[in-house]
Amino acid sequence: MKYKLVIILLLSACILLLSGVTYSVFTSDASLEVQEQDIAKFIFETEQTDQIHLPIQELKPGENTSFNFSVTNAKDGSLSNVTVEYQITLKTFHFMPLVLELYKKNGEEKKIMTCDESYSRDSNNELVCNSPVLEMTYEQESLDEYILKVSFPAEYNTNEYADLIDVLDLEIASWQKLEE
Repeated sequence: MKYKLVIILLLSACILLLSGVTYSVFTSDASLEVQEQDIAKFIFETEQTDQIHLPIQELKPGENTSFNFSVTNAKDGSLSNVTVEYQITLKTFHFMPLVLELYKKNGEEKKIMTCDESYSRDSNNELVCNSPVLEMTYEQESLDEYILKVSFPAEYNTNEYADLIDVLDLEIASWQKLEE
């Protein structure tokens, strides 16, 4: 009788183990009692949040055009609570021999970059020109104004360059600066 009871208990234990029934208890002693529980706001405004497509179809040799845009760390009176870093990227196929220069306007114009064949091309064969990484602190409202100057030099006024089509895309990527 004693052996029958032991065998029944062993068989019951095996059946429970093999059936996959488990019982678990998870507990946590974490406490969220922090005095300062504000969440930082990340605000970064450009004229458009996606790519900006710049029209250059009508540009002829000897002509110049420019595109103005701005970047800020505030919107509707609300200021970003974090320091923001951003980078401006200009993409073009560069079929047309355009001179592409990016200037920052803060009192005076300062050239940030010249987009030319010294930059590398991506897998789509687009020339990708990246500005240096720029920064806006959270301590005060900032407005960075830019001018992209596009010129088609007059020496390219030949049949070889007639009816060429090119594309200019301007992208602005931003992220929160992490302290080092």
